[in-house]
Amino acid sequence: MSPRSVMRFVEWTIGALCGELPQTVIVVRCLEPACTATSEPSPSHIGPDRWALKHAGRTGHTAYEEVARCRLVATPKEAR
Repeated sequence: MSPRSVMRFVEWTIGALCGELPQTVIVVRCLEPACTATSEPSPSHIGPDRWALKHAGRTGHTAYEEVARCRLVATPKEAR
């Protein structure tokens, strides 16, 4: 009788694309329930922070969430 399936354990790793540095993008969004305002994505905190302060001054909204996004790729570890 021949086997119906073969199972093997593979270790995985996650990180930036091979040969590239991770590129983090910062976004700030207003947490006021009726507000959907969000800053433009930026590689630094400066732009989103300024946006949040201006938004607070215009609207009186005081609660914000900062999100750092970084694209990652999962790949099997190479055999040794």
